[in-house]
Amino acid sequence: MGTTKGHILVVDDSEMNRDILSFRLGEAGFEVSTAVDGADALDKIRQGSYDLVLLDIVMPRMSGLEVLEHIRNEQALIDLPVVMQTSKSDSSTVVQTLKLGANDYVVKGMEFEVLVARLETQLDIQKRSRLSRSGGYSKLSGSKASRKRAHRYYCGQCKSSLNKEDITCSVCHRERPGEGWGKVENSAFSRLGSIIGERYFLNRFISLGAAATVYQARDLDLNREYAAKLVSLDDLPAGVSASDIRERTRREVEVMSKLSNPHVVKIYDVVEVEEDVFALILDFVHGHSLERLLQQAGGKLDPAKALDIARQIAQGLYEAHCLGIVHCDVKPENVMVEKLPLRGYFAHVLDFGIAEILDYARSSGEYVGTPLYSAPEQIREDASVDLRTDIYGLGATLYHMVAGEPPFPADNAIDVLKMHLKAPVPRLAPAGHEESRLGLVDEILTRMLAKNPDDRFADLSEFIEYVDAIAPLMLRVE
Repeated sequence: MGTTKGHILVVDDSEMNRDILSFRLGEAGFEVSTAVDGADALDKIRQGSYDLVLLDIVMPRMSGLEVLEHIRNEQALIDLPVVMQTSKSDSSTVVQTLKLGANDYVVKGMEFEVLVARLETQLDIQKRSRLSRSGGYSKLSGSKASRKRAHRYYCGQCKSSLNKEDITCSVCHRERPGEGWGKVENSAFSRLGSIIGERYFLNRFISLGAAATVYQARDLDLNREYAAKLVSLDDLPAGVSASDIRERTRREVEVMSKLSNPHVVKIYDVVEVEEDVFALILDFVHGHSLERLLQQAGGKLDPAKALDIARQIAQGLYEAHCLGIVHCDVKPENVMVEKLPLRGYFAHVLDFGIAEILDYARSSGEYVGTPLYSAPEQIREDASVDLRTDIYGLGATLYHMVAGEPPFPADNAIDVLKMHLKAPVPRLAPAGHEESRLGLVDEILTRMLAKNPDDRFADLSEFIEYVDAIAPLMLRVE
């Protein structure tokens, strides 16, 4: 809890009540956040970390009791205490709140010292429960039903897990359609709404790949969001073997567990879901892929913004290179971007599944990578992969960000690979505009996309220094 007594989320539709409680609880030593209604509260609980919720019962759109039900479907009494505020002191209201999973209730207008005492009691119980858990990762106490519960319905708009009775989706606020919510059993993401590893609740479907399905997952022990990458070794596509998936996943875990750079998505746990199905528990990035950002931006970015994102990617890759690790598949799909509150984006590199560790003996003739962003040495059988391979991949990604397409687009992969081997580096700036911003980017790309690795930057620190040197010029030229 840091230097405060605890972080409390005050949920009340009355602005005056929120302001008064925020001020007085802050003066009493609590950290306080507020929510204007039930939907706002659920959004903030899913995105943040709170020690206790002080929840009003009577609110428009979604009552406090409905909010409480949502909370208890995902979190137990000990992990997130909920104290209900009511203007009624009748026993039926009190009993109803306690049956739904409230830890306590307070009557509006009671003495402030009594309210503080009740909040402190719940926080003390929570603290002692956390300390009693062995190893920091424990079985959820206080609500075995919550841990076993499975939600079998979902919102068709945002793919979030729901109960059949939910009137609105707590994530995107879509109203329940006339035919009801979709059934998970009829979807392509059949594990949505279930709990894996006895602690990770899969509360939202994110994406489906050839061998992996990604969900947003809530850790029921720590009240924290993660990404759960479920890998299945059953029913693999043609040409993909279970042994290859196991080896790539093993190497991904080995690689990512060594990295601590903020621009690299971290791995926290590996969970066996069932025989031949396991899950990697990763950082959850509140954003989307660079590929999707480019689509939303009309295909390309301002050169200065593109260089900023490329510089961040380089910082994450540089640490990997220092540990003897080459990513081998740098491309827009393998970069997540998170919009910053003021301006700009924060980039995260992910998917080290085909990473080469420099002392790893690569099989002769094995091609790894994505054709549109592959370095020549990934294509030639007689060449070796090293950190300069990632410099080329980053260069191809930077070109795509600025030009709106990869440097060597073609109708088939063979033609793309041939151009990587032989075609000259395409220019961004038209003739006579070499001193423009695009001309400055061209100078960088000439080095990064050189056919001979010896002609590229020696390492990514040189690239970062070059970007820093031209940054003032990017602001002064057109």
